[in-house]
Amino acid sequence: MTPSLLVAVIVLALAMAYMNGFHDASNAVSTTITTRTLPESTALTMAAILNVLGALLGMAIIAVTTPWAIRLLGLSPLSQETAGRPDVLGFALIAMMLSTIAWDLLTWYIGMPSSTWHAFFGSTLGVSLAIGAAADWEQLGILLGISVIGPVLSAALAFGVMQAVLSLGRNERLLRGHLRFAQTVSAGAVATGHGINDSRLPLAVVVLAAATTSISPVSTTAVMVAVALAIGAGTLVGGHRIIRTLGRNLTDLSVAQGLAAESSSAATMSLSLFGLESPISTSHSLASSVVGAGLARGLRTVRWRVALHILLIWLATPLATAVLGAALVGVLLEFIAT
Repeated sequence: MTPSLLVAVIVLALAMAYMNGFHDASNAVSTTITTRTLPESTALTMAAILNVLGALLGMAIIAVTTPWAIRLLGLSPLSQETAGRPDVLGFALIAMMLSTIAWDLLTWYIGMPSSTWHAFFGSTLGVSLAIGAAADWEQLGILLGISVIGPVLSAALAFGVMQAVLSLGRNERLLRGHLRFAQTVSAGAVATGHGINDSRLPLAVVVLAAATTSISPVSTTAVMVAVALAIGAGTLVGGHRIIRTLGRNLTDLSVAQGLAAESSSAATMSLSLFGLESPISTSHSLASSVVGAGLARGLRTVRWRVALHILLIWLATPLATAVLGAALVGVLLEFIAT
Protein backbone atom coordinates (compact mmCIF):
# COMPACT_ATOMS: atom_id res chain seq x y z
CA MET A 1 0.00 0.00 0.00
CA THR A 2 1.41 3.38 -0.96
CA PRO A 3 2.21 5.84 1.85
CA SER A 4 -0.41 8.33 0.61
CA LEU A 5 -3.10 5.64 0.59
CA LEU A 6 -2.10 4.53 4.10
CA VAL A 7 -2.39 8.13 5.31
CA ALA A 8 -5.85 8.36 3.77
CA VAL A 9 -6.91 5.15 5.56
CA ILE A 10 -5.58 6.43 8.90
CA VAL A 11 -7.31 9.81 8.51
CA LEU A 12 -10.62 8.13 7.65
CA ALA A 13 -10.22 5.69 10.55
CA LEU A 14 -9.86 8.63 12.94
CA ALA A 15 -12.83 10.35 11.28
CA MET A 16 -14.86 7.18 11.79
CA ALA A 17 -13.77 7.08 15.45
CA TYR A 18 -14.88 10.70 15.89
CA MET A 19 -18.20 9.98 14.22
CA ASN A 20 -18.64 6.92 16.39
CA GLY A 21 -18.23 9.05 19.51
CA PHE A 22 -20.58 11.69 18.15
CA HIS A 23 -23.23 9.20 17.04
CA ASP A 24 -23.05 6.43 19.65
CA ALA A 25 -21.08 7.35 22.75
CA SER A 26 -23.19 10.36 23.67
CA ASN A 27 -26.11 7.92 23.95
CA ALA A 28 -24.47 6.60 27.10
CA VAL A 29 -25.60 9.67 29.01
CA SER A 30 -28.85 10.37 27.15
CA THR A 31 -31.05 9.20 30.03
CA THR A 32 -28.93 11.09 32.55
CA ILE A 33 -29.42 14.29 30.57
CA THR A 34 -33.15 13.72 30.04
CA THR A 35 -33.87 13.05 33.71
CA ARG A 36 -31.70 16.04 34.68
CA THR A 37 -29.56 13.91 36.91
CA LEU A 38 -26.60 15.78 35.42
CA PRO A 39 -26.39 19.00 33.39
CA GLU A 40 -25.85 18.27 29.71
CA SER A 41 -22.34 19.74 29.58
CA THR A 42 -21.28 17.80 32.68
CA ALA A 43 -22.77 14.55 31.37
CA LEU A 44 -21.07 14.84 27.98
CA THR A 45 -17.73 15.79 29.54
CA MET A 46 -17.93 12.79 31.85
CA ALA A 47 -18.83 10.51 28.94
CA ALA A 48 -15.98 11.87 26.83
CA ILE A 49 -13.39 11.32 29.56
CA LEU A 50 -14.63 7.81 30.33
CA ASN A 51 -14.74 6.94 26.62
CA VAL A 52 -11.10 7.94 26.28
CA LEU A 53 -10.12 5.93 29.36
CA GLY A 54 -12.24 2.97 28.26
CA ALA A 55 -10.75 3.07 24.77
CA LEU A 56 -7.19 3.09 26.10
CA LEU A 57 -8.02 0.25 28.48
CA GLY A 58 -9.79 -1.77 25.79
CA MET A 59 -6.93 -1.44 23.33
CA ALA A 60 -4.29 -2.13 25.97
CA ILE A 61 -5.74 -5.48 27.07
CA ILE A 62 -5.80 -7.04 23.60
CA ALA A 63 -3.00 -8.49 21.50
CA VAL A 64 -2.92 -6.10 18.55
CA THR A 65 -1.85 -8.23 15.58
CA THR A 66 -2.78 -8.45 11.92
CA PRO A 67 -4.62 -11.81 12.35
CA TRP A 68 -6.60 -10.24 15.21
CA ALA A 69 -7.60 -7.31 13.01
CA ILE A 70 -8.63 -9.54 10.11
CA ARG A 71 -10.70 -11.79 12.37
CA LEU A 72 -12.38 -8.90 14.18
CA LEU A 73 -13.35 -7.13 10.96
CA GLY A 74 -14.46 -10.31 9.21
CA LEU A 75 -12.08 -9.67 6.31
CA SER A 76 -10.31 -13.01 5.98
CA PRO A 77 -11.70 -13.80 2.49
CA LEU A 78 -11.09 -10.22 1.31
CA SER A 79 -7.51 -10.16 2.59
CA GLN A 80 -6.82 -13.43 0.76
CA GLU A 81 -8.43 -12.14 -2.44
CA THR A 82 -6.34 -8.94 -2.37
CA ALA A 83 -3.05 -10.63 -1.43
CA GLY A 84 -0.37 -9.03 -3.60
CA ARG A 85 -2.73 -6.10 -4.36
CA PRO A 86 -2.44 -3.91 -1.26
CA ASP A 87 -3.83 -0.82 -2.99
CA VAL A 88 -7.04 -2.68 -3.76
CA LEU A 89 -7.35 -3.55 -0.08
CA GLY A 90 -6.69 0.08 0.81
CA PHE A 91 -9.47 1.34 -1.44
CA ALA A 92 -11.75 -1.38 -0.09
CA LEU A 93 -11.14 -0.16 3.47
CA ILE A 94 -11.79 3.41 2.37
CA ALA A 95 -15.11 2.41 0.79
CA MET A 96 -16.13 0.58 3.98
CA MET A 97 -15.33 3.55 6.20
CA LEU A 98 -17.00 6.09 3.90
CA SER A 99 -20.15 3.94 3.85
CA THR A 100 -20.12 3.66 7.63
CA ILE A 101 -19.60 7.39 8.18
CA ALA A 102 -22.31 8.26 5.64
CA TRP A 103 -24.83 5.96 7.34
CA ASP A 104 -23.97 7.36 10.77
CA LEU A 105 -24.50 10.88 9.46
CA LEU A 106 -27.84 9.96 7.91
CA THR A 107 -29.18 8.20 10.99
CA TRP A 108 -27.96 11.05 13.22
CA TYR A 109 -29.77 13.55 11.00
CA ILE A 110 -33.07 11.70 11.35
CA GLY A 111 -32.43 11.10 15.06
CA MET A 112 -32.35 7.31 14.94
CA PRO A 113 -29.89 5.23 17.01
CA SER A 114 -28.03 2.67 14.91
CA SER A 115 -24.91 0.58 15.23
CA THR A 116 -21.60 1.71 13.74
CA TRP A 117 -20.39 -1.89 13.94
CA HIS A 118 -23.39 -3.17 11.99
CA ALA A 119 -22.90 -0.45 9.40
CA PHE A 120 -19.26 -1.43 8.97
CA PHE A 121 -19.98 -5.15 8.75
CA GLY A 122 -22.70 -4.48 6.19
CA SER A 123 -20.24 -2.51 4.09
CA THR A 124 -17.69 -5.34 4.31
CA LEU A 125 -20.28 -7.66 2.80
CA GLY A 126 -20.98 -5.35 -0.13
CA VAL A 127 -17.31 -4.49 -0.74
CA SER A 128 -16.18 -8.12 -0.54
CA LEU A 129 -18.79 -9.30 -3.03
CA ALA A 130 -18.05 -6.37 -5.38
CA ILE A 131 -14.35 -7.24 -5.45
CA GLY A 132 -15.07 -10.92 -6.00
CA ALA A 133 -14.24 -12.25 -2.56
CA ALA A 134 -16.53 -14.42 -0.50
CA ALA A 135 -18.15 -12.78 2.50
CA ASP A 136 -17.13 -13.94 5.97
CA TRP A 137 -20.51 -15.57 6.65
CA GLU A 138 -19.37 -17.00 9.98
CA GLN A 139 -18.58 -13.55 11.36
CA LEU A 140 -21.78 -12.14 9.91
CA GLY A 141 -23.72 -15.01 11.44
CA ILE A 142 -22.29 -14.21 14.86
CA LEU A 143 -23.24 -10.57 14.37
CA LEU A 144 -26.77 -11.53 13.40
CA GLY A 145 -27.13 -13.72 16.47
CA ILE A 146 -25.89 -10.96 18.75
CA SER A 147 -28.23 -8.51 17.01
CA VAL A 148 -31.19 -10.63 18.09
CA ILE A 149 -30.04 -11.81 21.52
CA GLY A 150 -28.47 -8.54 22.68
CA PRO A 151 -31.53 -6.27 22.50
CA VAL A 152 -33.85 -8.94 23.95
CA LEU A 153 -31.45 -9.50 26.85
CA SER A 154 -31.08 -5.76 27.43
CA ALA A 155 -34.84 -5.20 27.48
CA ALA A 156 -35.38 -8.13 29.85
CA LEU A 157 -32.65 -6.95 32.24
CA ALA A 158 -34.00 -3.39 32.25
CA PHE A 159 -37.49 -4.70 32.96
CA GLY A 160 -36.17 -6.72 35.90
CA VAL A 161 -34.10 -3.87 37.33
CA MET A 162 -37.05 -1.49 37.04
CA GLN A 163 -39.32 -3.94 38.83
CA ALA A 164 -36.73 -4.26 41.60
CA VAL A 165 -36.46 -0.49 41.97
CA LEU A 166 -40.24 -0.13 42.11
CA SER A 167 -40.45 -2.82 44.75
CA LEU A 168 -38.16 -0.82 47.03
CA GLY A 169 -40.81 1.83 47.41
CA ARG A 170 -43.50 3.49 45.37
CA ASN A 171 -42.59 6.92 46.62
CA GLU A 172 -39.70 7.72 44.32
CA ARG A 173 -38.91 11.00 46.12
CA LEU A 174 -37.55 9.07 49.05
CA LEU A 175 -35.05 7.38 46.78
CA ARG A 176 -34.36 10.16 44.31
CA GLY A 177 -30.94 11.14 45.64
CA HIS A 178 -29.73 7.54 45.73
CA LEU A 179 -31.20 6.85 42.30
CA ARG A 180 -29.53 9.87 40.74
CA PHE A 181 -26.16 8.79 42.12
CA ALA A 182 -26.67 5.23 40.91
CA GLN A 183 -27.79 6.46 37.50
CA THR A 184 -24.65 8.57 37.18
CA VAL A 185 -22.49 5.54 38.00
CA SER A 186 -24.35 3.32 35.52
CA ALA A 187 -24.09 5.95 32.78
CA GLY A 188 -20.36 6.12 33.41
CA ALA A 189 -20.17 2.34 33.09
CA VAL A 190 -21.93 2.49 29.70
CA ALA A 191 -19.57 5.22 28.49
CA THR A 192 -16.53 3.23 29.59
CA GLY A 193 -17.91 0.06 28.00
CA HIS A 194 -18.49 1.92 24.75
CA GLY A 195 -14.89 3.06 24.69
CA ILE A 196 -13.66 -0.49 25.33
CA ASN A 197 -15.88 -1.96 22.60
CA ASP A 198 -15.82 0.57 19.80
CA SER A 199 -12.19 1.68 19.89
CA ARG A 200 -11.25 -1.69 18.39
CA LEU A 201 -12.94 -0.96 15.06
CA PRO A 202 -10.78 1.96 13.81
CA LEU A 203 -7.68 0.45 15.43
CA ALA A 204 -8.15 -2.83 13.56
CA VAL A 205 -8.58 -0.98 10.25
CA VAL A 206 -5.29 0.88 10.73
CA VAL A 207 -3.45 -2.26 11.84
CA LEU A 208 -4.63 -4.14 8.76
CA ALA A 209 -3.69 -1.32 6.41
CA ALA A 210 -0.28 -0.79 8.02
CA ALA A 211 0.57 -4.47 7.60
CA THR A 212 0.47 -4.10 3.81
CA THR A 213 2.85 -1.15 3.52
CA SER A 214 6.60 -1.28 3.07
CA ILE A 215 7.35 1.94 4.97
CA SER A 216 8.54 2.00 8.58
CA PRO A 217 6.03 0.45 11.00
CA VAL A 218 3.23 2.66 12.27
CA SER A 219 3.37 3.25 16.02
CA THR A 220 0.56 1.20 17.53
CA THR A 221 0.66 3.26 20.72
CA ALA A 222 0.28 6.51 18.79
CA VAL A 223 -2.69 5.09 16.87
CA MET A 224 -4.32 3.91 20.11
CA VAL A 225 -4.03 7.35 21.68
CA ALA A 226 -5.30 9.07 18.52
CA VAL A 227 -8.31 6.74 18.28
CA ALA A 228 -9.18 7.24 21.95
CA LEU A 229 -8.95 11.03 21.66
CA ALA A 230 -11.04 11.03 18.46
CA ILE A 231 -13.83 9.05 20.13
CA GLY A 232 -13.70 11.35 23.15
CA ALA A 233 -13.84 14.48 20.98
CA GLY A 234 -16.89 13.20 19.14
CA THR A 235 -18.60 12.32 22.42
CA LEU A 236 -17.97 15.81 23.79
CA VAL A 237 -19.90 17.36 20.90
CA GLY A 238 -22.78 14.92 21.44
CA GLY A 239 -25.37 13.59 18.98
CA HIS A 240 -28.25 15.64 20.41
CA ARG A 241 -30.84 14.43 17.91
CA ILE A 242 -30.39 10.83 19.01
CA ILE A 243 -30.27 11.83 22.67
CA ARG A 244 -33.74 13.36 22.26
CA THR A 245 -35.06 10.21 20.61
CA LEU A 246 -33.83 7.90 23.36
CA GLY A 247 -34.54 10.21 26.26
CA ARG A 248 -37.85 11.81 25.27
CA ASN A 249 -39.44 10.40 22.14
CA LEU A 250 -39.27 6.69 22.94
CA THR A 251 -40.81 7.02 26.42
CA ASP A 252 -41.11 9.57 29.23
CA LEU A 253 -38.15 8.61 31.36
CA SER A 254 -38.10 8.86 35.13
CA VAL A 255 -34.90 8.69 37.16
CA ALA A 256 -35.68 5.08 38.07
CA GLN A 257 -36.19 4.15 34.43
CA GLY A 258 -32.94 5.86 33.49
CA LEU A 259 -31.10 3.86 36.11
CA ALA A 260 -32.69 0.59 34.94
CA ALA A 261 -31.86 1.31 31.29
CA GLU A 262 -28.25 2.33 31.94
CA SER A 263 -27.61 -0.60 34.31
CA SER A 264 -29.02 -3.10 31.84
CA SER A 265 -27.04 -1.64 28.96
CA ALA A 266 -23.80 -1.71 30.94
CA ALA A 267 -24.40 -5.32 31.98
CA THR A 268 -25.15 -6.45 28.43
CA MET A 269 -22.16 -4.66 26.92
CA SER A 270 -19.83 -6.23 29.51
CA LEU A 271 -20.38 -9.59 27.80
CA SER A 272 -17.83 -8.56 25.17
CA LEU A 273 -15.18 -8.52 27.90
CA PHE A 274 -15.63 -12.23 28.56
CA GLY A 275 -14.64 -13.87 25.33
CA LEU A 276 -17.46 -12.67 23.07
CA GLU A 277 -15.86 -11.98 19.68
CA SER A 278 -18.60 -9.73 18.32
CA PRO A 279 -19.08 -6.47 20.25
CA ILE A 280 -22.53 -5.48 21.45
CA SER A 281 -23.87 -2.22 20.05
CA THR A 282 -24.30 0.61 22.55
CA SER A 283 -27.20 1.99 20.53
CA HIS A 284 -29.01 -1.35 20.39
CA SER A 285 -28.51 -2.21 24.05
CA LEU A 286 -29.50 1.22 25.35
CA ALA A 287 -32.56 1.66 23.12
CA SER A 288 -33.77 -1.82 24.04
CA SER A 289 -33.13 -1.12 27.70
CA VAL A 290 -35.20 2.07 27.54
CA VAL A 291 -38.08 0.04 26.08
CA GLY A 292 -37.70 -2.62 28.78
CA ALA A 293 -37.68 -0.01 31.55
CA GLY A 294 -40.77 1.59 30.04
CA LEU A 295 -42.60 -1.74 29.84
CA ALA A 296 -42.15 -2.19 33.57
CA ARG A 297 -44.51 0.75 34.03
CA GLY A 298 -47.04 -0.39 31.44
CA LEU A 299 -47.38 -0.98 27.69
CA ARG A 300 -48.75 2.49 27.06
CA THR A 301 -45.66 4.20 28.43
CA VAL A 302 -43.67 3.14 25.35
CA ARG A 303 -44.25 4.96 22.06
CA TRP A 304 -44.34 1.90 19.85
CA ARG A 305 -44.33 3.83 16.60
CA VAL A 306 -40.92 5.30 17.46
CA ALA A 307 -39.72 1.85 18.57
CA LEU A 308 -40.83 0.40 15.23
CA HIS A 309 -38.95 3.09 13.32
CA ILE A 310 -35.80 2.30 15.31
CA LEU A 311 -36.19 -1.42 14.58
CA LEU A 312 -36.58 -0.73 10.86
CA ILE A 313 -33.39 1.31 10.90
CA TRP A 314 -31.57 -1.58 12.57
CA LEU A 315 -32.78 -3.98 9.90
CA ALA A 316 -31.91 -1.56 7.09
CA THR A 317 -28.40 -0.77 8.37
CA PRO A 318 -26.42 -3.76 7.01
CA LEU A 319 -28.41 -3.84 3.76
CA ALA A 320 -28.02 -0.14 3.02
CA THR A 321 -24.32 -0.04 3.83
CA ALA A 322 -23.69 -3.20 1.79
CA VAL A 323 -25.16 -1.52 -1.29
CA LEU A 324 -23.37 1.75 -0.59
CA GLY A 325 -20.04 0.01 0.04
CA ALA A 326 -20.28 -1.99 -3.19
CA ALA A 327 -21.07 1.16 -5.17
CA LEU A 328 -18.23 3.15 -3.63
CA VAL A 329 -15.57 0.49 -4.11
CA GLY A 330 -16.71 0.09 -7.71
CA VAL A 331 -16.21 3.82 -8.30
CA LEU A 332 -12.83 3.83 -6.57
CA LEU A 333 -11.51 0.82 -8.47
CA GLU A 334 -12.74 2.29 -11.72
CA PHE A 335 -10.81 5.43 -10.84
CA ILE A 336 -7.66 3.33 -10.34
CA ALA A 337 -8.14 1.61 -13.69
CA THR A 338 -8.34 4.90 -15.55
